[in-house]
Amino acid sequence: MNTRLILLFTVSLALAACGWQPRGAQQLPPELEEIQLVVTPPEPRFVARLERSLTLSGVKVVERAGTYSLHATTPQPTLRNVALDRGARSAEQEMRLDMQFELRNGNGDTVFGPRVLSASRVYAYDPNSVIAKFDEEKIIRQELQESLVGQLFRQLGRIDAKMLAR
Repeated sequence: MNTRLILLFTVSLALAACGWQPRGAQQLPPELEEIQLVVTPPEPRFVARLERSLTLSGVKVVERAGTYSLHATTPQPTLRNVALDRGARSAEQEMRLDMQFELRNGNGDTVFGPRVLSASRVYAYDPNSVIAKFDEEKIIRQELQESLVGQLFRQLGRIDAKMLAR
């Protein structure tokens, strides 16, 4: 029993020492404890995903113009054929999402950005099953949006007080 407890303590200490943290729980600078979120064009699911991630990071999302505001574009999918089959029909497609963001201070001056984030995925395309294709594209779009949110938080996590003081 004691061996298990010691092993568990050692593993958790090693994980904490290397900086590991649960996915989605990014640490942001303390200056960003309150932020206004501006997404154009507003897409409810993407906005909810961003708000949830900000809240998990200990950031309070406010409606009014606060100290800082995060301005982001809703990622729109771009599809392109990657491979063709013998009948010259699409066999594989690539879905790509691009998103631009910037962080502004209370005066509206940009203190970080603008930056462009991208995520893409190649998947098999079957023109004979339209419903399955639609469902798969929806899932891929959601996964790519999650990837973009993760990239966004890694970028915001790199901000220090000197950058925000500009």
